Amino acid sequence: MTIELTTVSAIIGWIYVIGWGVANYPTILHNRKCKSVEGISMDYLFFNMMGFVLYTTYTSCMIFNSIIREEFYLENGEWPLIKVNDLIFGVHNLLTNGYMIIQAYCLGYSKKDSQKVSIGAKVIIGCVISYIIIGLIIIYHNQGWGVVIGEFNLMKLVTYMGLIKIGMSVCKNIPQIIYNFERKSTNGWPVLMIWFDFFGASMSLIQLIIDALVVNDIMNIFDNKPKLFLAVQVIIADSIFFLQHYYLYYDEGEGYFILE
Repeated sequence: MTIELTTVSAIIGWIYVIGWGVANYPTILHNRKCKSVEGISMDYLFFNMMGFVLYTTYTSCMIFNSIIREEFYLENGEWPLIKVNDLIFGVHNLLTNGYMIIQAYCLGYSKKDSQKVSIGAKVIIGCVISYIIIGLIIIYHNQGWGVVIGEFNLMKLVTYMGLIKIGMSVCKNIPQIIYNFERKSTNGWPVLMIWFDFFGASMSLIQLIIDALVVNDIMNIFDNKPKLFLAVQVIIADSIFFLQHYYLYYDEGEGYFILE
């Protein structure tokens, strides 16, 4: 049974990477077709970029950093459930979101004068970067880079970075939800992207549950909070976007790559 569940988990893991990974492409293609980014909040793009920098750092450290992995094992009695597909997902989304920023600022695509990164977004992102730098300084000053248990260590800092990614996701979705509300439209915000996003988050959550069943400890899903909370908050946010697109601001002729 364990072998079977492990195989299912691996398959679902790659399905979610593909499904979640292609979520940005409808928007990228829409922007390219229209030579416009008018449907996207700039806060969304920069919060998303910061979030995937954090998530990629979290997943790569949990997979490859021996000190952080050992600290995790000594504190939790098991190894992290983070898989290579989690890392690939983060790197891929980091690159695709970066390209959307290039579309907005380097390729001359049109956007409204009001589409600017807000002061609040700049302050929040600046605070996150400062927190990480200060955290590294404190850890190095107190204990160096060795394995440390029961104190603020590298594993906890990296885990907090993963959790902050959840905050970045919440922060990115709120401006986009408000932006759609202000326009009373989801034009330029392809709903196919939301379907891929929703599907990927659901598969990620299912994989995490299966991995917990493999080790015979369903509560293990809460030891990998960044992955768990990321999937849950994406499902909630996408449900709001579905409500906006299909009910509140529905326009049959609206958008590109619309999935009816």
